[in-house]
Amino acid sequence: LSMSGFLVILRLGLHDLFSHRRLALIMSISIAVATAMYAFLVAYRAGLAAEFNQQTPNLLVVHDNQNVGDISGSRISSQVAETLSGLGISMIIPEIHAVTGTSIQNATLLRGIDLEQYTRLESFSILSGRSLEPGDPPRLAMVGVLLAGRQDLKAGDSISLRGRGFTIVGIFQNGTYMDNQAWISLTDAQALLDWGQDVSVYIIPDEGILHEGDTLPGGLSVTRKGENLRLIAAQYQPMLNMWQIVSLALGMGVSLTLANALWRLAWLRRHEMAILRTTGFPTSSLVGYLLIQAGGITLLGILLGGLFTVVFTTSIRLTVSSFTIVPRLEAGTLLTGLGWVGLIMLAGSLLPAWWLSRFNLAQLLHSK
Repeated sequence: LSMSGFLVILRLGLHDLFSHRRLALIMSISIAVATAMYAFLVAYRAGLAAEFNQQTPNLLVVHDNQNVGDISGSRISSQVAETLSGLGISMIIPEIHAVTGTSIQNATLLRGIDLEQYTRLESFSILSGRSLEPGDPPRLAMVGVLLAGRQDLKAGDSISLRGRGFTIVGIFQNGTYMDNQAWISLTDAQALLDWGQDVSVYIIPDEGILHEGDTLPGGLSVTRKGENLRLIAAQYQPMLNMWQIVSLALGMGVSLTLANALWRLAWLRRHEMAILRTTGFPTSSLVGYLLIQAGGITLLGILLGGLFTVVFTTSIRLTVSSFTIVPRLEAGTLLTGLGWVGLIMLAGSLLPAWWLSRFNLAQLLHSK
C-alpha cells in the first residue's frame, strides 16, 4: 500500500470514526473500564506480594506450633531462650506479636521489640520523628505509615493500646505488612498483655543448628521468617483469581462488542471499500481501515483507563482486619495492561475484517 493509498484509508477511517463519535466514546469507556479493572487487580496482587511475600533467608522463627507467631496468638515461655542458648544459637531475639482492640474496626497490630537488637532484624526509614532507642522511658511507640494513615496519627500524638496511652516518637516505613504495626518496647508489651516474661517468638539465625520444619519440646515449631505471612497471603489468591476471571470475561465481552461495532461501520462502507479494491487497493486496506478506527477508540480507552486506574489506586485502600493493602503500579503492570488492551483492539478489528473479506467484490458492489 502506497503512502497516498494509506492517506486515503486513514482519512476515511478517521472521518467515519468522528461521524460516529458517540458510539466511539461508549466503546472507549468500555475499554477503559476493562483496562482499569485488570490493572487495578494486578496492582493489588503486586501490593499483596510486596507486603507478605518477604522471606528472610538467614533468619528462623521459633514459635508455638498452634499459632502464626508472625502475627499473633503465639505465647511461649522465656525459658525457651535457655534451651536455644544450650543448643549453641549465637543470637536469640525475643519479640511479642499481638493484635489489640475491641473489634475489627479498631484492631491494631502490636509488636514488642528488643530495643537493643530490633534494628538487626528489619530495615526501615523514619518519615517523621525518631526511632525507639535503648534506654527510652516506658510508654513510647513507633507507628507504621499505614497505621498512621488509617488513624490520622503523627509524631507527638498519643495512640491507645489496650486502653493505655503511648506517645508516638516516630512514623516509620518498611514497605511490608509491618507498616500496619505499632512498635513498643518488649517490656512495655509484656506489661500491657500481663504476660510476665513470656514472649511470642524467638528469632534466631539460620546457622545450621536448627532447620525450617524442626520441632522442639513444649509444642514449638521452627519456620522461616516470613513463611507464615506468605501462607496468609496465599489465602487471598482464590479471591484474586476469581476477579481475574471476571476481568478477562469483561475484556472478551468488550472485544466482541468492538468487533460488532466496527463490523457495522465497515458494512456501511462496503461499497466504497469494494470500489477501492477494484482500483488496486489490497485486501489489507480493509484491515487498515478497521485498525485506524479501533486504534482511535483504544487510544482514548487507554487514556481514560489510565485515569481511572490512578484514581482508584490512590483513593481506594483495601483494609482487611488490621491490614491495609497498598496497590503497586509497576512497569510490569503497565506492560501487561497495554498487552491486554492490544489483544482487545486486534480481536475487535481483525474479526470483522476477516468476515468481510469472505465476500467477493461482486457481492459487495451489488449489495445495498
